[in-house]
Amino acid sequence: MAWEQATSLDQLREGPVVFRSGPRQLALFLNGDETYAIDNRCPHEGYPLAQGTIDEGCVLTCNWHNWKFNLDDGRCLLGGDHVRHYETRVEDGQVWVNVADPPADEIQQFITEGLEKAFKDRDFGRICRELSRLHFHQLDPLLGVKLAILWCHDRFQYGFKHCLAATADWLQVADRRDDWEEKLICLAEAIDHMSFDALRHPPYPFSEPAPYDRDRLLAAIEGEQSESAEAMVAGALEQGVTWEELEGVFATAALAHYNSFGHSMIYVYKAGQLVDRFGDEVCRPLALSLVRQLCFATREDLIPEFQDYGPALASYPSRLGDQPSCQDAPFPATIADALAWVAERAVESLPKTIHTSLLEALARNMLHFDITFQLAVDRHVQDNVSWLQFTHSLTFSNAVRYACSRYPELWPQGLMQMALFLGRSHRYVDLAAVAEDDWQVDDMQAFLEGAFQVILDHGLRDPIFSAHVLKTTVAVEEEVLAAGESRVPSLLPSLNRFLNSPLKQKHVRRLARQANELVSRDFTGD
Repeated sequence: MAWEQATSLDQLREGPVVFRSGPRQLALFLNGDETYAIDNRCPHEGYPLAQGTIDEGCVLTCNWHNWKFNLDDGRCLLGGDHVRHYETRVEDGQVWVNVADPPADEIQQFITEGLEKAFKDRDFGRICRELSRLHFHQLDPLLGVKLAILWCHDRFQYGFKHCLAATADWLQVADRRDDWEEKLICLAEAIDHMSFDALRHPPYPFSEPAPYDRDRLLAAIEGEQSESAEAMVAGALEQGVTWEELEGVFATAALAHYNSFGHSMIYVYKAGQLVDRFGDEVCRPLALSLVRQLCFATREDLIPEFQDYGPALASYPSRLGDQPSCQDAPFPATIADALAWVAERAVESLPKTIHTSLLEALARNMLHFDITFQLAVDRHVQDNVSWLQFTHSLTFSNAVRYACSRYPELWPQGLMQMALFLGRSHRYVDLAAVAEDDWQVDDMQAFLEGAFQVILDHGLRDPIFSAHVLKTTVAVEEEVLAAGESRVPSLLPSLNRFLNSPLKQKHVRRLARQANELVSRDFTGD
């Protein structure tokens, strides 16, 4: 213990005393015959608790924002964070305070309890404060991110969500930040998004383990039998099956259809990154959440718009050439044209070469997006298009390169689904409206660092939008480095225009008008 003489009892009778011990400020109080010591800085915004008010029940009120604390233990009764309480004693009229730190495990438990409360309330300020407490106590702030994954993974009725995928990207950005404030932003944003998506949702329990079989698992996913699929994944993990073994099954299922606008494949990639970072503790939660998402994923290749996908995939050449002779992709005018373009080149070109050419075409489409579609309120619902339709094509392509490089048998599905993105977005492109030279990037490193600085103070209200800005920037950086800037020259300009263009977050009039038109048909017969 480290007892320090803080003040005299006589001084304390005259009113609260502020005692400094190193960098600490302690507020000492006398209430009746009892002495108390707590941190002087209110954990909310730092106002002096020594200037607070004590009631007869030994409750201290911070007069700035009405936070209330129990002086017996520092627990917050109204407000948020607790305040640290210190043991006191009186000897010969002098008040002594024990300023020794508790054991590290007690400190960690105290902080993580506060973080869990902040998570459940989606209190971003407190999330930041609790993470900073971990950091300054020389504990690992990444613990907070790992715990958030455990707190939220079973709160998603339909499985894996954007917040988990974005967490992988926030951590990647955090790894390259030397400044604690910037690391804090990344970790807090990840936790905040998980909190947002889990807020007010009950747990949706996963199935109990059952014997695992790869083919039966794929069949269960295809049959949308979520309970059976979850049970087999749980059983696989109990049998010692590793994430590396399951990942191939998940990637196969993710590309078995044009699943949820490419989300499923992105989620497989990002889930793997989180497992690589946090290990077995998150493997089971993420695997179960992911297989649930795969079962509930929307299969867009089954709608009429994509009727050419199945036949094109079935006719994909079984033998691929070995010469990288693929030419740059043009702007196919239809989905059928885009699928045919891939099939024609598959005979003579390496899949990675086709991927690079498709990626360049997708980036050019994004560079030339006609943003009048995003702003319009009088178009058909099928033309509800925003920047996110284009950014998804890049993030999906990023995940395809990862998965198909590991599992080459999946290249046909990956490339053909990139072609679906290419064909479906063509009608929303205006080649004449955008001057490409206006968006060229001269210094890639400076541009990307500037982009990440914007992301670190994005100012976007809902985390789904900042997540898309983040994941698109991360994906573009990865793809430029993988393929070479000269081979995908439109990637950085397309990102540049996206980051400097409006991202409409709520389509009030459009949604109201389309809802009214839909409902009115049952009454007007139109």
